[in-house]
Amino acid sequence: MSIWKNSVVTAVLGLLVGFFAGYLVNSQPEAAPAAAANPHAGVPGAPALGAMPEQPPAGGRTAATANPQLMEQQRQLETLLAKDPNNYDHLLQMANTLYDMNNFMRAAEFYEKARLIKDTSPDVLTDLGVCYRETGKPAEALRLFDRAADLSAKHWQSRYNAAVVRLFDLNDARGAEEEIAKLKAAAGNAPGAPDLAGLEQEIAKRLK
Repeated sequence: MSIWKNSVVTAVLGLLVGFFAGYLVNSQPEAAPAAAANPHAGVPGAPALGAMPEQPPAGGRTAATANPQLMEQQRQLETLLAKDPNNYDHLLQMANTLYDMNNFMRAAEFYEKARLIKDTSPDVLTDLGVCYRETGKPAEALRLFDRAADLSAKHWQSRYNAAVVRLFDLNDARGAEEEIAKLKAAAGNAPGAPDLAGLEQEIAKRLK
């Protein structure tokens, strides 16, 4: 996820921002637990998941692994998926729940299952890319961020994450600079687009 607080990149660099898809299920008898339509609770400074009153601490992820609300949501989704294992919305909600629990390896498994059904969401590709980066697969993460950006030119999260991976994981400052240029050209004024000053300063320092 990203060093992300109130839409400002802080002085510490090198993490990614995910995009919580927020798929809501209607109020049928066996509806999945509703997912909050906000960024992942693991993003520092982002709104807390669902009705949780606490905010994530600045400068670090929420310790959500044993969160009882998320654990209950996971249990409900497991029941629903046992009955309907190819339900796209439930697969995606399970992936998002596991992502919020910082269980990136299992979250990736469910994002991949969802992709087998529909593979056209830049948001899903971006969250999956974060999962791969968090589990030590930066090249695979970059491939997914590139695909997400190809699907939506204004999807700033994918370009931002691609710059972070190129700079900090692949030691490719020139490539990161190119990603930032693409981000500015395509999505510089998009809602929520970040202040890039800190990242640009780090890129410039490495290019000297």
